[in-house]
Parts: sequence; C-alpha cells; structure tokens
Amino acid sequence: MIGGAAIGIPLIADSALAIEPMAAQPVLRFAHLTDMHVDSRRRAPEGFATALQHLAKVHPAPEFIITGGDHVFDSFASSRHWADNQWDLYSAALKANTKLPVFPVVGNHDIWGWGDMDADQTAAGYGKALALDRLGLRQSYYSMDHGGWHFIILDNVSRRDRSYFGGLDDAQLAWLKEDLKSAGQKPIVVVSHIPLLSACAFFDVDTRFKDNAWHIPDATNHRDPKPLFDLLKTTNTRLCISGHLHLVDRVEYRGLTFICDGAVCGNWWKGPLQEFSEGYGIFDLYADGSFRHAYLTFGWNAHQQPLQP
Repeated sequence: MIGGAAIGIPLIADSALAIEPMAAQPVLRFAHLTDMHVDSRRRAPEGFATALQHLAKVHPAPEFIITGGDHVFDSFASSRHWADNQWDLYSAALKANTKLPVFPVVGNHDIWGWGDMDADQTAAGYGKALALDRLGLRQSYYSMDHGGWHFIILDNVSRRDRSYFGGLDDAQLAWLKEDLKSAGQKPIVVVSHIPLLSACAFFDVDTRFKDNAWHIPDATNHRDPKPLFDLLKTTNTRLCISGHLHLVDRVEYRGLTFICDGAVCGNWWKGPLQEFSEGYGIFDLYADGSFRHAYLTFGWNAHQQPLQP
C-alpha cells in the first residue's frame, strides 16, 4: 500500500498501481497530472501517453483528472504555428489514451505570445485565449462540486512585461471571495499552477542565496500569499495543490496543507529533476475533510530515449 495519506501520514513516491483505501472509504478519488510539456521532441507525446496508460490501470480508478498547467512544451515566446502544433500533439495524446473527464488549469507555458515583444496582441488566440480555446474553458478560473467537496481552480499566472508572476488580479480575487461564500461548510480544494506556498521553491533553478538572503522569484512562488491565506482560513479549505516546479513537497501551515505535485515530464522529458521522476498525483478525499495523496511514477526511462533537439 502506498500513501501520502490523511493528515499526519507522510507522502511517499511509488510506481505501484493498486492504492488500497484506508479503513474509511473515500468519497472521491481524482488524479492530478501537471506539467506535461508536450511537443514533438524527446518523445514527449509518447511519454504523456504512457502516463495516461499507467493511470488507466490504477485501482480503484479515479473519477476525473485535473491537469495542473503547462500542457504544452512552451508557447510563451513561440510562433503561432509551433504553438498550434504543440496543442495538436497534446490533444491527440489525451483523446487517444483516456476517457476520464478533464478539468484544466492554465500554466505559464500555455500562454501564447507574452514573451514576444513583437507579437501582434490583436491576433486571435493571443495571451491566454489560445489555451482557453484548446482546453475548452470559458474563463481561466472556475469552481465545481464533487463528492461533497468544493474545488476551486485558480489562474495565478499574472503578466509583467515579457514575463509573469504568481498572483491574482482584482476581478479574480472578487470572484474568489464570492465563490468561497457559496461553498458553505464543504471542505475545499484549491488548485493553482504556481504554488501558493512551497518548500520546493528553495530548490528551484531560479532561486538564489545572495547577500545573506534567499531570493525566491515571484514567478516561482505566489506573491504576497498571506492575505490569500487569511481569506482561505475563514472557510473550510483543507488542501492547496500546485505544479510548476517539477518537484514534490508537502507543507503544513496554519491548518492548511500545500502539495506541490511533481511533473509528468520530470525534467522536461530528460529524466528525473533532482530526485523526482516523471509522475503524477492521486488524491483520495474523505467525508470528514481529510485526504490521502500519492505521487506515482510511471516507468518512463528517458535516458534510453533518443533526445532530438
């Protein structure tokens, strides 16, 4: 049996397929696949397909998938032709390898044109519009209820010049306040691409220790998260899930649990990133507001795969 379990039981990474329920039966199981980074190189479509085929053998089966962002390799500064090609490959692999409902999160690499100063901002699909169209979303943040739990999908990729940072704009924050009220006493799961709080941020490639201080970019971790935590603490929020850093951690803070859930692509389909292999998360949710998490690897051996440029 594998775990990252209910409160107090450590997260464990494993490639096992059978995840036995705890004594109490969960009301819901779902899968969290994030940072697929699909394009034509490094056999990424085959790797993503392998992850989905592995997921299909998990028992008991999840009810749905949440994709945590960065579905494509990178459209941030790409041509529209390359962006479309990446989305075509992602969509084809998804359609061919799962029939589960999919609820997406928009990631920074899904956004087209923000990193190109010469991009035509009036072009169809510019910014997040292409990703919303390809993912079948009306807007980039939304909520839903499943199994007596309330799910909030945030878009915390905010624009700054040719880059981005982790934050919510005023319109989304106003929406979030109203949505949290509507959840009542249901236990709440919040899903974002950029972590709201993460220990992994200290090990990210963009983090530096300089002049006797840690420098963690606000593109690595959500900017100024305390007001958001204060808001979440007024509700029955139990769990905050993210991706983005391709590493796995679990942080407990002020009664909230934050899980950064690795990456399907590992180190951009070049093998493990630091100690973390290509994988995805499985979450069991319980009626009392507790949960269990497991990070599953799916046996992708990138070192034996030809690495085209």
